Amino acid sequence: MSTAEAASREKVRDRVLFVVVLTVFLDLVGFGITIPLLPFYVKPMVSEEWSGTVTGMLISSYSLAQALATPYLGRLSDRFGRRLVIVLSLLGNAASMVLFAAAVHYQVLWCLFVSRVLAGATAGNLAACQAAIADVTDKKDRAAAMGRLGAGIGLGMIMGPVIGSMTAKIATWAPPIAAAVMALADLILAAALMPETRPVREPERGGHDAYRGPTRDEPRKEATFTEIVSDKRVVTILQMYFLTFMAMTVLNVAFPLLSHDRFGWTGEQVGYMFAIFGVSGVVIQGFLIKRLSARFSELTLVECAAALMLAGLLFAAFSMHSWMMVLANVLIGVGVAINNPSISSLASKFAREDQRGTVLGYAQSTGSWARTIWPVTWGFMYNRVAPISPFLGAAAGAAMLLGVALMLHKQAALASEQG
Repeated sequence: MSTAEAASREKVRDRVLFVVVLTVFLDLVGFGITIPLLPFYVKPMVSEEWSGTVTGMLISSYSLAQALATPYLGRLSDRFGRRLVIVLSLLGNAASMVLFAAAVHYQVLWCLFVSRVLAGATAGNLAACQAAIADVTDKKDRAAAMGRLGAGIGLGMIMGPVIGSMTAKIATWAPPIAAAVMALADLILAAALMPETRPVREPERGGHDAYRGPTRDEPRKEATFTEIVSDKRVVTILQMYFLTFMAMTVLNVAFPLLSHDRFGWTGEQVGYMFAIFGVSGVVIQGFLIKRLSARFSELTLVECAAALMLAGLLFAAFSMHSWMMVLANVLIGVGVAINNPSISSLASKFAREDQRGTVLGYAQSTGSWARTIWPVTWGFMYNRVAPISPFLGAAAGAAMLLGVALMLHKQAALASEQG
């Protein structure tokens, strides 16, 4: 590769990273605006005894739509390109935020559900964003690039509560409208700046030094789900995604409720905790994950992350003072920040090059199924069993994640010894 072509490749990579990081950042701004306050939005619409369950159902409706849409969007990104999927998803995100604003203003519960379903269906762009990054990065740099994507997620979780608290002073409908405006701005930027990283046909070359994106192999028959999961490594990755989100989802439902009931925290204080969670993600994924991934394998990082998440969930369950909840939040946030780019990198490495979008779509869908099942479960357990029970269940998920990572690590070591 000539110097001119290498420079052109780096320019394309930087543009892709800029657009996809901005896209997931704005996705999570909307998430950060809505999720911390969701239990407080729901309470005036339902009876007290149903608040936790209905909040869990709202979160699950988002995740169910995402679970169903993500594999389809990942497959579409393999067939038609990443850019189209990202642009259309941003349009859907903006529309969902407008609906959310209307639901909050008029206190219409069914409209709140519709907005969450639409937001979940269009949030499947994460698979296309991850696939775009995998298209323009080498394997050795992929974990670091996925870390930058995770940093965008973390920054969105920081800014979401901040924007939410600032705009809520205007009106209850103002925060989601702000998120809609930002999504539309990103749509314009993506349409103008995002190059296609996975073209449908062989690109024309304007000279030996021209770089216009990666070339595509001869068309292959699309792999079925059965063919994809015939690779045991992919099955293990899907298990890891499911267990990761089994542990994480307790934060969306039970954390605001427990902190309010046990320590009297307000929605604003819960928002600050989500912002701290986001800060952990930005620091780890934006600045440290590249060094960590250069020194340790992805599986080692997943093992450490699972142990941190387990410790944080147990701290939250048995917290007797506010500072213990803060510490629990930091431990979980650091664990998630290390874990998510590591398993995304593993998934992209295990996938065939022409199936990256599909495999990453199935991986994200598996996480979405976990986000569908567990929020309702945690909400029901909080209201009907005991406030501590969701955290113990989530801790069990983190423990199982640690066990799966250790098993895969052992298998990889044995395979290496056998040559």
